[in-house]
Amino acid sequence: MAKKIGKRIIRLTEVGSTNTYLKENSDLLKEHGLVVITEMQTSGRGRAGRMFVSLPDKNVTFSVVLHPNLPLGEVQVFSLLAGVVVARVLENYVSKVRLKWPNDVLVRGKKICGILLETITIAEQQFPVLILGIGLNTKGFFKEYPHELQDIVTTLEAEMLSNSKPFSGSEVALPPENEIVFQLLLKELECCFEEFSYDKPNSPENEKPTGGRSALFQEWLKRSEAIGRKVRSLNNVDQRTKGSGTDGIIEGLTKEGYLQIRTESGQLLTHVSGDILEIRRE
Repeated sequence: MAKKIGKRIIRLTEVGSTNTYLKENSDLLKEHGLVVITEMQTSGRGRAGRMFVSLPDKNVTFSVVLHPNLPLGEVQVFSLLAGVVVARVLENYVSKVRLKWPNDVLVRGKKICGILLETITIAEQQFPVLILGIGLNTKGFFKEYPHELQDIVTTLEAEMLSNSKPFSGSEVALPPENEIVFQLLLKELECCFEEFSYDKPNSPENEKPTGGRSALFQEWLKRSEAIGRKVRSLNNVDQRTKGSGTDGIIEGLTKEGYLQIRTESGQLLTHVSGDILEIRRE
């Protein structure tokens, strides 16, 4: 990865989706580190075909082209890496940031950022090209979002305001400009690629990840507070039948970055796809 992430940035006023824009302009996928950012997404996409809701000038929404030179089975770790990137940047401004598998960033239990990782095959590359999309809610308040999202989303501005002490005589902290947050995210993304270099991408099935990948997993697990958390795995389950999932306790991650869950029957389940519902202990 010789070229720096963000060396070339395409800035758009409005677009349906930055990920879709890159997929529709396949020549751009040849350039590792190329970034597309927009002031407004009108058809933002999330995982499993969900919609990502953007507010004009109140989100940082962008996509990055990545050439990790890894086989398809190894790229899941980039969702975890992106979560760590966003968490590190947010912690400059707010506390109680937590990650949720595979790609959600929460503050005080509410979603503040979504991450969408897509793989594309192009003739010029032996391995899949990644499109990493990040949508971070920076400004505004939950009442500005659709009614069905108001109880589950938050913004950087709202969290900074809730952490301030207006009667202490000090000024209330204002959220940083979107451009500042954007540049911090690009810088941290570049740093994390270097920090979490993958020295053994094709280790044997029974061999634990080492070096950079192990460090990434350790930081993600710490930030997610996942181990020991009771969850319901909707592994390959139709989203409309959420009662048919499998309950268990999170024990860790596979070497590819998938969740390992000890089910109530004692079996070790590898959660590859589908939602993870957290179950509160009584």
